[in-house]
Amino acid sequence: MEMRKLIDFLNFVVVAYNEALENVGLDSQLINAQMARAFKEKAAHIIQDDFALDITGDNIQDIIKSFSERIKETGICQKTEIIEISDTNLTLKTGDSILNQADKILLRDRPNDYIPASPIISMLSSFLEEKTGKNCIIQKYEFIPEENSSQFTITLE
Repeated sequence: MEMRKLIDFLNFVVVAYNEALENVGLDSQLINAQMARAFKEKAAHIIQDDFALDITGDNIQDIIKSFSERIKETGICQKTEIIEISDTNLTLKTGDSILNQADKILLRDRPNDYIPASPIISMLSSFLEEKTGKNCIIQKYEFIPEENSSQFTITLE
């Protein structure tokens, strides 16, 4: 299968799973938390070994910086920008993500304050939880079409 078709397929799977989970009554925060747990407990070896997403750091800022760099290096996102970072808050912009197509589809016919579940933020949350005990709670999501970017405002609890 060619890469473009594989990415399209991945995006449609993400959309289908999100829609299915929301249809049974789960909200995006719960979906994100459960994805983070699954990444940590079931898929850590795939993420770290097979996909080479080896995140370093022992504190929140170092982990987030390492994550931001590694998702660019691996091609998950072509661009990342840490807009704000502290021990309790994070604003992260990801651009040209392999999952941007899913985000666009999930946002159709949704209110402006809709927050889609995000596998990328769930991966970050799994690393933070394992090393610091903190979880990512997305407070605000914005898709910026002219930049093909997603901006996440996150509370770290």
